[in-house]
Amino acid sequence: MPSEQAIFDNIDQYTAEDLVKYIREGLTSYERLCNPSNTYGQFSAEKRKQVLDIMQNSDEPDWNAACLANTVEAYQTYLNDHQDGRHRDEARKRKQLALAEQANAELQQAQQQAYGESEQAWALVDKNSKDALKQYADNYPKSPFADEARNILRQIQLDEFMGVGIEALKKRIKDIETDKRVMQKEITIVNLILDEVDRKHITKDDFLEALKQDHNIVNSGVIRSLFEKNFITLDDFALIGIDRAFVEAMLRHDMPQQFQVPIPISSINRESTEIYFWGIPSSGKSCALGAILSVADNGRVALSMSKDNTCQGYGYMIRLATLFNDDGNIGVLPEGTSIYSTYEMGFNLHSHDKYVHPITCIDLAGELVRCMYKYDAHEDLTQEEAAALQTLTDVMVNNRSGNRKLHFFVIEYGADDRMYEGLAQRQYLDAALQYINRTKIFQRDTDGIYLLISKVDKAKLHGAELQAELRRYITERYQGFYNGVLNICKQNQINGGEVGIVPFSLGEVCFQDYCRFNANAATAVVRLILDRTGRKKTGMFSSIINVFRR
Repeated sequence: MPSEQAIFDNIDQYTAEDLVKYIREGLTSYERLCNPSNTYGQFSAEKRKQVLDIMQNSDEPDWNAACLANTVEAYQTYLNDHQDGRHRDEARKRKQLALAEQANAELQQAQQQAYGESEQAWALVDKNSKDALKQYADNYPKSPFADEARNILRQIQLDEFMGVGIEALKKRIKDIETDKRVMQKEITIVNLILDEVDRKHITKDDFLEALKQDHNIVNSGVIRSLFEKNFITLDDFALIGIDRAFVEAMLRHDMPQQFQVPIPISSINRESTEIYFWGIPSSGKSCALGAILSVADNGRVALSMSKDNTCQGYGYMIRLATLFNDDGNIGVLPEGTSIYSTYEMGFNLHSHDKYVHPITCIDLAGELVRCMYKYDAHEDLTQEEAAALQTLTDVMVNNRSGNRKLHFFVIEYGADDRMYEGLAQRQYLDAALQYINRTKIFQRDTDGIYLLISKVDKAKLHGAELQAELRRYITERYQGFYNGVLNICKQNQINGGEVGIVPFSLGEVCFQDYCRFNANAATAVVRLILDRTGRKKTGMFSSIINVFRR
């Protein structure tokens, strides 16, 4: 920039526009340029007129130029150049807006720069390291990845507290299977398995080894999804020793029997021995009953089985009795029945010694033991729960028949750690016993109480060793329930004061849904039933002969 004296000395060399610029920049003034003593008379009248004309008539052009530029600097130039300009107020407003926009742009630029830095840093973070995750969250607290870092850190800490690995995974799978709040159980379990592998909590080999040890840790739907996602291959099934026939059933998507919800019953009106089957949902109760009915119907233990088509559960009985065939082929286990439904199945067993055993099997609703707990705990019952409990009360208290009765409690071996609605099987059985004691439903006309322990093949024992293991298992894991039932038997001379423990297995079960049936256990139960139920001699004039061995 020239000095004012330089402008004076060289005024004849500057254009009128140059001089206006210097005036507006404050280097000099129009009045000082017009003083002859400063410019030595070199500021001509013509140039004076040009400078004055520019200064007086440039307001609009300069304002338009400022608006076109729309910058803080342009509006400030207008304000500086036009002390009395017509657009000064508007210039100040637009300057403030431009300042705000400039500040916002600078902030966005800074944020983008920070995001880029935090994104690069996040890409380098070891997502399995607590220290690395914490350091990132501390260094970039406002980063969009900071919350993700904290969430991953929290999950790692939770996993450490709750435990990780294949055993923890198996427990979580069991919890999902029994949690009524989880609607899409198979999808949830598949995603859990894949996520655990992805997070390196387990490996694929860990899962395959667990499946090798227990072919039933997940059902066929989960296995099929894992196969479709290429997590498991056909070679994998062969390597871990799963029979090809089970794999073929899974790939064919063989479907289980489905059962209709029955009409509620309020009494048992058939003259017969009543046999009640108790058990929480997923205990294997319906499968055990199906196997028993199948053996009763196959003509090997009993000569024949005549089904009563007037009983409420006739269709259910027919379907159950046809499920299991001891022919070496793979069968499909039945779909779980409604946990609120109780089925009545009446039939006559014709024994080889020409006696007829009138029997009514009652498959009690799986939800009953939980209903008993909720009732005594003064918890609210749903409409379905109240109806299920009312059916039991009607049949066994209000409208109780004069028939003799047997009771089988189905308890799954090895399922003592499985949680159902927040409580284990043991707590529900203990609560059911309290209800039974209070209502005294076992203290009349009961000839036998048995604990039927399902899935005993898990114990990998046989004969006397298996019996000893089951008694140890029950007395240790279900001690309160066992002692309570034992006390009922002693007080009422049931089973000679003893609790019967009956081992039970369907045979080889795979993927929870498929079975190569072995009839040995069911055959033993049918023989027990023939031994403990009332009978009559066949023939027109025969009278009923009740045979009970106490």
